Amino acid sequence: MKKSVILTTLLCLALVAGAQDFQTEIKLINVPDFNGKTLAKAPAGKSQTLQLARTKFSKPMESYTTLALPSLRLGNIIGHPTLGWDDTDFKIPEGVPAVYDGKWALNDVFTDGDFPVAIYGRTPSDKPLPWGESEQDISCRGRDPHLIMLLDPSKEVKKVYNTRNITITPKDSLFQRVEWAVVKDGVLYFSECASTAPNKNSQGYYIVAVDINTDETLWISKPRTVNSSNFLIVDNSIICGVGGSGIPDYIYVLNRYTGVKTREYWIPTAASWFAIGEDKTLYVTLYDKHVAFKIIK
Repeated sequence: MKKSVILTTLLCLALVAGAQDFQTEIKLINVPDFNGKTLAKAPAGKSQTLQLARTKFSKPMESYTTLALPSLRLGNIIGHPTLGWDDTDFKIPEGVPAVYDGKWALNDVFTDGDFPVAIYGRTPSDKPLPWGESEQDISCRGRDPHLIMLLDPSKEVKKVYNTRNITITPKDSLFQRVEWAVVKDGVLYFSECASTAPNKNSQGYYIVAVDINTDETLWISKPRTVNSSNFLIVDNSIICGVGGSGIPDYIYVLNRYTGVKTREYWIPTAASWFAIGEDKTLYVTLYDKHVAFKIIK
């Protein structure tokens, strides 16, 4: 335990020392309505989405950290960020500030899109918890990440979005955080997830699309659409998943231009990670196995 605390403390000091001063204004995301209102229409010829055809389920995994395919190891899944699964292998890419504006700590970096996207949360506290350790001793990652930084290499000034400006139905008291984010063709897509299961009354667990040129929100999906660790953008479609106590477990296909759900596929347990293998097959990790789908365009 002492060794872990020392390593984590040294890492925290390195993060602060490596902080950069980004002269960036936080853009507030304006969502005039919620509950799945589409604010943009799909361009001509972009309304058709892909279909999935299940090919197989794997055998139950021997442990939670292994999968049948080496390329789909938990924590090293295709398309997963490279910052490491925990603080022991937390590596910050060059050009990414470890601390933003002196109070936001880096939580993760997503590299699936046109350029990297980083998310930040509040700086972990050094105040001891009841059992003696502090948040900083446990992990240096930002807590409750809801700040998204666009790291476009072609622009000197990077944009930062504060997702807390999203209007959510007041009865929704769930704890929200950004789970995944990607920029594709000038649009930022990100998923907002909660810390508890997406029960039937939850207004959380949705995907938001923002035009990064105008900062206008294009659409926000229906609630209880996504709580998977990531989602994939394939052609005109977004592939994501939701599940847990209170609602059935499904994989959903959304139109990436409108956020409208077009197809759904039942799975026995909630989806965690999505990846497309070298064989062009879609693999989805579940609680104790993975399922494979053929992508039909």
